[in-house]
Amino acid sequence: MKPMQYKISLSLGVLLLVISAIFAQQAYAGDGFLSNFKKFSKHTYAGPFDISKHNRKDAKEKLVNNFLELEQNLSVQLIVQDLQVDVPADVVSFDPDATLNEAKSGVDNSLIANVSREGLRTVMKKNFNSLSFSEEDVEKIAAQLEVQLRSGIMPQQVYIASFIPEVYEQKQVIASATYEVDELAKGLRLVMEDLNGLEIQPNSTFSFREYLSGKESASATDLQMTIMASLLYKAALQTNWVIDERNISSELPVGVEPGFEAAINRKLDLDFLFTNPNQTVFTIRTDWTGSQLALSVEGLPFVHRYDTEVEKITKYDPKTVIRYSAFVNAGAVEVVDTGKKGMEVAVKRNILLNGSLEEIEDVSIDFYAPKPIIERHSLKKVVEKVPTSDVDSNSSHTDGNSSGNGSTDKPSNSSNGNGSSTSNGGGSGTTGSSSSNGTNSGGSGNGNSSSNSNGSNGKDDVKYDYDKGGNLIKVDKNGNPID
Repeated sequence: MKPMQYKISLSLGVLLLVISAIFAQQAYAGDGFLSNFKKFSKHTYAGPFDISKHNRKDAKEKLVNNFLELEQNLSVQLIVQDLQVDVPADVVSFDPDATLNEAKSGVDNSLIANVSREGLRTVMKKNFNSLSFSEEDVEKIAAQLEVQLRSGIMPQQVYIASFIPEVYEQKQVIASATYEVDELAKGLRLVMEDLNGLEIQPNSTFSFREYLSGKESASATDLQMTIMASLLYKAALQTNWVIDERNISSELPVGVEPGFEAAINRKLDLDFLFTNPNQTVFTIRTDWTGSQLALSVEGLPFVHRYDTEVEKITKYDPKTVIRYSAFVNAGAVEVVDTGKKGMEVAVKRNILLNGSLEEIEDVSIDFYAPKPIIERHSLKKVVEKVPTSDVDSNSSHTDGNSSGNGSTDKPSNSSNGNGSSTSNGGGSGTTGSSSSNGTNSGGSGNGNSSSNSNGSNGKDDVKYDYDKGGNLIKVDKNGNPID
């Protein structure tokens, strides 16, 4: 009897254990006996996928299809400085069973993704060959990818330098610029010292004027600030920094390279601003060797190479502006301003990857207007001396000859019934005579006048000029017309 009871008790115990195991498995939505009957409650999600009111079998089928589509549209990038590399879909896989095993009903659940370490190592070594990565580094990046993929939301980006601090130890000089100067002025020295050691923080915008504000170097002139800002601008073009504001002056400062000026003008509120889009810190270094002012940028090397060059310089000749003044002697010309040629400078940038040209960027076109030549001329014209032969050829001759005869039937003078009179007038005088005889005749008159004028002057001291009509006229020693 006792053995029978023992067997029954043992069987019941085993049965209870089996039932307990089944229910325990169902509590975690496992593939148990009752899994096809128990469903997830409302508002149950696996990543972005809704598995509410699905039993485990249906939920798995749904997730398999969802994961297949997710892997096809995978968008995961590894970023180092200026290079963004896509992680191939075959490096990442999503596990529906592991996802459902950890899923809880009525809540948002994470996806379970697996990243191939071998595949990730190949991607990193191939694309970031300028950097070295250990097995521990690869493991860190793979683990971070798996964490970020839990949401199932694309795209995902991993900044390698943020998770591998050792990468910062591989810093080097990545950009530089120089300015020739024989003597370092105080203001220039103060600006140089304040910029030395400056750290450009990740994802930050730098303002040249704002940084110097409140410092002793703020006493520097706009020209001195322009020189340092221009060096920083030229160095920035050798990086992937984004130039937010950059201006030029009306005239290129002496010593500043054409195409690389960054003008600072506090009166006109002109500044120089740029943004560091990277996740790493850069350090500005300045130095003066006695004849050269140097600026360099230290930081993690870029994967791309940025070669900036002046593509073309076009020169423009200045125009001449003439001003008239009563204080300038006749015939004299005073040069008030010698003027200056203008120019147009076109700058471009070549972006290379592993020595191959990927892109050509138009950086800027700077135009400096020509400065006109200014001359001051006299209001008076030059008085010419005309030779005698020229005067004779332009002189005039006038001959006048006039005569008049008059008669009348009526006697003009009569004496005793008879009268006669005759008159003759010449240019030099007038002669009159009268006669009377016994014959009665009418009066008659005859007038004859003649004039001859010839004006010429052959004296060398007589001056001549021309009036507005181009006629030759006499003038006095001051050039005033003689009536």
